[in-house]
Amino acid sequence: MDAALDVVETHPLRRAAYIDAALFQSEQEIVFAGGWTALLFDHQLPDVGDQIPVEAAGLPLVAVRDRTGEVRVFHNVCRHRASLVVPAAVRGQPTLRCPYHGWAYGLDGALRATPLWDGQRLPASGTLDRARLGLREVRCGVWSDVVWIDLSGTASSLQDHVAPLTTLWQGYDMTTLRLAHYETGQIAANWKLAIEASIENYHEPFVHEKLPARLDSAQPTFEEVALGAMFGFVTEADAALRSATPMVPLRDPTAKRADNLCYLFPNAQQALFGGLAVRTIWMPLGVDRCEWRTSWYLVGQAADDAAHRPARDEMVEFWRQLRVEDKRAIEWMQRGRASPVADNLLLSPFWERSIGTFHALWRARMAGTTDA
Repeated sequence: MDAALDVVETHPLRRAAYIDAALFQSEQEIVFAGGWTALLFDHQLPDVGDQIPVEAAGLPLVAVRDRTGEVRVFHNVCRHRASLVVPAAVRGQPTLRCPYHGWAYGLDGALRATPLWDGQRLPASGTLDRARLGLREVRCGVWSDVVWIDLSGTASSLQDHVAPLTTLWQGYDMTTLRLAHYETGQIAANWKLAIEASIENYHEPFVHEKLPARLDSAQPTFEEVALGAMFGFVTEADAALRSATPMVPLRDPTAKRADNLCYLFPNAQQALFGGLAVRTIWMPLGVDRCEWRTSWYLVGQAADDAAHRPARDEMVEFWRQLRVEDKRAIEWMQRGRASPVADNLLLSPFWERSIGTFHALWRARMAGTTDA
């Protein structure tokens, strides 16, 4: 490990960061609405007119595939009476139609129809200034199959945000990856505890029996990486986490291959294990509940052909079991945070350095609003 990257503080965040409702609200407004946040996956909107309602920073949003094939994100709020415009996902619809009074918006967010507004089936021309009553759009972009949003509208470019991972992966041909499987679920715990559990290996011999103990001479070398919004680690090839499918091609065939498990702050996990990429979006649903949305990717036809189906099924079952085991442990940690003695905790200087980096990024974003 590189001592220059040592940002771990002796103590992690205090318990209020995981249980205090007021602090959670501040976190939503400052962390999740203060810069780029992962929202959902591009593959969830395969066709023009697909619309998915989703929340971020506690706000109702809707993601749409427009007529040009681009993903757009709007505040899911009708400009008439603030009803949700899209209360449930729909596919291939040419407009977004409010279910309360029938106001209709184009896939570009422009207001198209206001039926019966003036008591007439076809309202008279000029009764409303439709040009100023379109859906409010949210700045968004797509990278690594993830739809990102910037609710503040003032963050630096998405390219700048993802640059550390772009650099980390520059030796791999990531264009060969295709979606193999997608799942989602919930955990009764604060979202930060879920991320913390996924970014350290300390718990593995105690929680995951099918993973090898990374101890003493058997411990593969791993190195923390921390740059900009990125935190996590790079490690030697980890056969336990890889799928029995083709590797992501190296751009330089003579280069040394490494695995990595990284995040882009605040909530986007991006991991590469040989020929398997795992991308998870962690979304808070409340101070003590979060949702995970995970996509698994394999190289080329391995993602969907019959020949690799046994390997895919084995991969999915393996990761499902890991998630079940992690869920139980994470929920135990959340329950423990209810105790007043759950302050002044510790981080291992060997295993939990990336948690310290995550906490440093959280503190920096929350600076001036809390002493947690």
